[in-house]
Parts: sequence; C-alpha cells; structure tokens
Amino acid sequence: MKLEKFIYNILESKTKSLMVYLITLVLFILSVLTFPTEITKAKMLPGKDSNTFSIYVDLVDGSNINQTKEVTKCISNHLQKNENITNISVFLGEGQPLDFAALVKQSALKDKESQAEMMVNIKKAEDRNITSYNLVSSLRGQIQEKCSLYDANIKFIELPAGPPVLASIVTEIYGGNSFESRRDFAVRIADILKKQSTLVDIDVMADDDYYKYELSLDNNKVIKSGVSLDQIKNVLFTAYEGVTISVVNENKAENQIPIFLRLDASRLFENKDLNSIKNRLQSLKVKNAQGFMISILEFVEIKKVIQEPTITSKNLTKMINVIAETDKESQIYPLLDARSDMKTLLSDDFEVFNTDMLNLSFIDKKTNERFDLVFDGELKVTLDTFRDLGGAFIIAMVLIFFLMVMYYKNFAIAGGIVLASFVSIIGVIFAHVIMDLFTTDTFYLTATSLIGFIGLIGINSRNSTLIIDFSRQLVKEQNLSINEAIARATATRSKPIILTVLTMVFASSLLATDAVFGGLGVALIGGTLMSYVVSMFFVPVSIKNQLEKVL
Repeated sequence: MKLEKFIYNILESKTKSLMVYLITLVLFILSVLTFPTEITKAKMLPGKDSNTFSIYVDLVDGSNINQTKEVTKCISNHLQKNENITNISVFLGEGQPLDFAALVKQSALKDKESQAEMMVNIKKAEDRNITSYNLVSSLRGQIQEKCSLYDANIKFIELPAGPPVLASIVTEIYGGNSFESRRDFAVRIADILKKQSTLVDIDVMADDDYYKYELSLDNNKVIKSGVSLDQIKNVLFTAYEGVTISVVNENKAENQIPIFLRLDASRLFENKDLNSIKNRLQSLKVKNAQGFMISILEFVEIKKVIQEPTITSKNLTKMINVIAETDKESQIYPLLDARSDMKTLLSDDFEVFNTDMLNLSFIDKKTNERFDLVFDGELKVTLDTFRDLGGAFIIAMVLIFFLMVMYYKNFAIAGGIVLASFVSIIGVIFAHVIMDLFTTDTFYLTATSLIGFIGLIGINSRNSTLIIDFSRQLVKEQNLSINEAIARATATRSKPIILTVLTMVFASSLLATDAVFGGLGVALIGGTLMSYVVSMFFVPVSIKNQLEKVL
C-alpha cells in the first residue's frame, strides 16, 4: 500500500518525523494568530435573520407628545419607502407589546411623552434578497440623520439570537459623590464609545435636567371660598391630563371607542413665560357654593422647578447605564478599542486602575471621587459563555487524559492522544477562515463552534486509540517491528476513519449555512477533516517511541 509505505518512510526518518512536528507547530501557530490579527473573529452568536425589528425613540426629557409624534411620523415616512417593509405600528408614550427583546429592555416601564416605540414588520426571508440585520444596518444611518429632531435618540432593536440583554454593550457606572457627577462621567464614557465606528445607538440612561411647572393648592383659600377641593383637582386633571368620560359603540369597530375630554388649558404650558401662563390660567374658573365664578389662579401657586432625576440602582448600589449596540460586529473588538481610549483620554483627569476582567476604576485627581466601570450586556454573556465552554473543553481533555492513562498505563501515550485531539483545533479555525471567504457577512467563531470542537474530542481520541490498539495487536501476533506495525495499522484503519469523517462532513454540511448553528457545522467539518490528517501522520510519529513501553 502506498500510504503504508509513505508512513513507514516518515517513521524511519528522524528528519521527516521532525518535519511532521514542525509543520503541525507552524499550522497551530498560524491558526492561533488569526485571533489577534482579527482574521478569525469571535462572537457569542451571529446575527439572526428575523421578520421584524423595533425602533426605540427617546427625546430630551420634558419633550411633549406632539414632538415625539413628529419624530415617529418622520421615521414612518422613510420606512414606507423601503419595499421590504410591510407594516409599522407606533406606540406613543408607552412601550410596545413585550417581545423577546423587550423583556429586558425596560419597555414596560416607558410612560413619558418623550418616549415611543415602533414595531416594524418586514417581508419573509424567502421574499427578500437581504437579511434583516443588513436591512437594519442600511436604514439606521439615513433615518438617524434625517429624523433626529429635537435631539431625539433613535435606536434600532433586533430580535436577539441568544439570551435577551439590555444592549450589546452595557457600561455600568458606579460611584461619584452625587448623581450629577456620576452622570457627567457617564457622558464622557459615552463620548468615547461614539468614536468607535462599529458602535451605534449609544445612549446614557440617565435623566437630563429640565424645568417643570409645579402647581400647589392653598387649601385654606379653597375652604374659605366655598369651593370643593375635589372640584379644583378634577378641573386641573381634566385640563392637563384629560379623562375618558364615556365610550361609543360602532358596528364596524372591534372595540369600544373612548370619548376623551381635555380642556384647551392643556396648551397653557406651550409658552414657557411664567407670566403668560398665569394670565391664561386666570381664564380657568370654577363655581363656588354661592354661585360665584372664581379663577383657579386664586388657589394655585405656580413654581418653575427642576425635575428630580430618576435614580437607578443595582444590588442596592446607585449606578448609571451607558448602552451601545454593534453594527454587524462582535462586541469585544470595539470594546477593547474603546477601553484603550478610556485609559488614554481620561488619564489626565483620573487615575485609572484595571479591576477584574475588562472592568476599570477611575479616581478623580481633583475631587478624589471614585468611579467604577463594569461591563455587562451581551458582552458579558459572550465572555461568560466562552469561559464556561473553555472550562468544559479543558475538563474534557483532562478526563480523557486520565482515562487513557488508566487504559494504557502510560502518561506519554495518553498525552499524545490528548495532544492529537487538541491539534485538531487547527481544522476548526481554518474552516472558519475559509467559510468567511465565501460568505457575504463575517463568519464568526461562535459558542456553537466551541460546542462542536468539544464534541470532536471523543472522535479524535477514538481514531488514535484504534491505531494504537491495532499496532499493538500486529506487533504481538505478527512480530512486526514498531514502525511497520504503526504504518500498517494506520493504513488499514484509514478507510474506516475516512468513512466516518465523510459521514460527519456530509451530515454537518446541513448545519453549515444555518444562521445560529453554522459555527457548529463548520467546526465539525473542519475538525473531522483535520482529525483524519492528524490520525494519519501526527499520531504515528508521536506514539512510535512510547509504544514499546506498553507492549
């Protein structure tokens, strides 16, 4: 057999055996270098192609519902021009019905006039020639440029492929002596994130300072005037909030139509001049018990005050979130660049310290205020997942090593089997590189890719065990030399091994094009193909010096 003779020549020559080690080492180093050079990129899960996405609109705190409506109308007009958009639902002053993404994005808490959410449905995947995440990416820039009226923050929200999180990158800001200082520091962090070209929809989740008008009733005057206190409260509530007084039933309407009443006084605060507001409020009157009409202004004191901000806390510790989404990019790469910028740009005003993982701490050189920066969101899920899967991979390798030690009573052979399984990572990585060349979007090394690689350990170990056991059998039964036995065993077992590999390749090819499980399919294809090469050349060379000890 040609393969048997080829392997035997390698085993007989020290130079050729060293070449096998050298080639394997070079390929391994090249595969590992694809990560720092970003030829191969890692991500929790790739983008999910779905039939819907959402748009969150946040105007400056204190904006009215008409301004919010104007922004959403502008967005709707631009969306309707796209042929892939089928219908749009707008929810003013409230969140949309909860979907998978909105579960943790605080949609249910939205009740301000400055907030709105839009649900956008698009054509089914088979009826369009663009993925939903690419469609969102193309729409985001033009809509944010044309419709960011009144300093509106417009965020495009896609359904997550994995666990729902507040945002792709969540920067939690703790510390500071006051809410204002914490917010100012959060704004500086947001400005640094905005410099990253692949980070979009950046938002500081903290209230801005804005003025409001506070109406205080003089209860003593109300009682002396003979006017009911509830009467004044009801008039003011009807004037500024409005109330549903009845409903209308229509044959063609699915639900009852409410009759909503709000007085024209709701326009009193459109003019920010306090004297003008008092003059207009003067016209709003109520009747007392004696039948006299009295202006409500007689009982009301109007004050212009700063709205108290909403305080956010986590684990009973006050904090502010700075969130950002990624535009067709993994979270880790723009985050690492932004983190380096934070350490560089803020070093003049702060002492910067590294804490656990990627987190940072800052101490103001002037005020000695300490700010702790903790990264969360999908970034943390990604890091935790890769850490856990990496730990599972190491544990699997250790368990197989000890199992082989118990079976062969030899640490070197057990180490060779485990090393051969580990070397198969070359095939996994290069398969992702090749797949990336043939796909329009970046093909990431994902969590499912690691699951596939963990599953390959058993296959690779089995191939090595087959060759070793058959070699031992040939030495004992046919009195062959070690090199002859290994060469014949490898050549003989090559056919069942390659049949197993091809079966795995053909089965995994069905997964390779899947959006979520594509990494698993590609990892199995590349890993099993590489495992065949490793079994044919690396395993024979690595075990030949140790096989005599187990005979």
